[in-house]
Amino acid sequence: MAYTFKHKAKNWGGDPLSVSVDADLDNVRVKEIAPVSLAVTNIPILRFDPIDSNVNITNIPKIIIEADTRSTLDVAIKEIPDTRAHVPSHYQLGVSIFGVEVLNFSLCGESQVITEKYIPRRMEICR
Repeated sequence: MAYTFKHKAKNWGGDPLSVSVDADLDNVRVKEIAPVSLAVTNIPILRFDPIDSNVNITNIPKIIIEADTRSTLDVAIKEIPDTRAHVPSHYQLGVSIFGVEVLNFSLCGESQVITEKYIPRRMEICR
């Protein structure tokens, strides 16, 4: 491959000066790379001067906390939110002798915690 360089300078005939070079670099091939070895032969010893790290507290500001004993704190629940909580329940009372069940009484149902104005629902009305 030839490389051609053109320059703004002009030769004796007034034409632009151009130079063509062919160094036959297209046929260069690397067949083997010489071995390269890296090694650390000497590690220098680093010495540092001691660092003075003394810390002293020389002055602490005075902190004064005052409390007014005349003030009172009233904590109260102003209103319990209206709610109706259903708690399922299942109770069993039994008597057994030597692991054999003799008597069993079972009671299951639902208990409620009601903090709202009680208005019985259709299934809660006792007749």
